[in-house]
Amino acid sequence: MPYFLLLVTLLLVGCQSKVRVTESDLKGAWKTDSIYRYTNGFAERKAVQNDADNIVYDYDGSGTMTMRKEAEARPVRYRIINGDSLQYVGKSGTVLSSFRILAFEPGKLVLRKMQEPLFSGKNQLVYEIRLFSPVK
Repeated sequence: MPYFLLLVTLLLVGCQSKVRVTESDLKGAWKTDSIYRYTNGFAERKAVQNDADNIVYDYDGSGTMTMRKEAEARPVRYRIINGDSLQYVGKSGTVLSSFRILAFEPGKLVLRKMQEPLFSGKNQLVYEIRLFSPVK
């Protein structure tokens, strides 16, 4: 049943009009609620508990995101590409991670990250979708 609800959510997100997000739209602290992993037809959904394992992503609205976990904090530059993609960028300008913004509204952020295939060969699809909510 949870997979059916996730599938319906993904279909609704896929049918929506194009997402348009700016750096300032992301301003605030976000936490991961759940992670959906898809690997060549196999799917797994994992809820992220509100404990010390959860990382808080704090976007300042002007291009710097700080990852916080317990007493540790790591700042990373970010940028929005074409209003529908998010990139984390290193100090030298190299792209550290890229995400597609599937959905954004005041209480929800959904990002998809394509992953490297597990095996050599064609026709492989591996990705991860993360659902975020604001930290209160």
